Amino acid sequence: AQRHTRTRMNRTIRAAPLLLILLIAGCGATPHNTITVKQAEQQAEDYFRQALAVLPAQARPEVGLIDTYECDDPTDNGPKGRKTASVDYKIHDLPQAEYPEYIAQIERWWRDHDFRVLDDERPKRESIWVENNKEGFRMRIKTNDIGELFLIVSSPCVWENGTPGSGQ
Repeated sequence: AQRHTRTRMNRTIRAAPLLLILLIAGCGATPHNTITVKQAEQQAEDYFRQALAVLPAQARPEVGLIDTYECDDPTDNGPKGRKTASVDYKIHDLPQAEYPEYIAQIERWWRDHDFRVLDDERPKRESIWVENNKEGFRMRIKTNDIGELFLIVSSPCVWENGTPGSGQ
């Protein structure tokens, strides 16, 4: 029994350097292909339109910001040089008293479309922030201090042309 234990220990000791090498290699951020910036912009707009369709027909979106910017703090610890696409709309013509119900409807849509809640400030403030489990797109619906309603979508970090190092 003692010999068997020693043999197992020897195997474990011999395997430890290989395991360490694999762990170290796995920790490095290996650049990988992504969707392109144009695809990210389109997908952000598509997610916005799908969520907007959940609201009553009289909801009128006003573009606040449509932008692509440097992904300087990627959540995946990936390489610099990637971009994030974002759309930000103010939603008009909905009664402010009904915002909580509209936000709950959008939240149900998110849950039905594989989003998870990252932050929910209700009831203190009407604001929910979510992320799509598969694609990494994030969305937020929120109100501000003067009763305006906003719907925001941002993409994960992507390469300009979908290839590591493109667009630099």
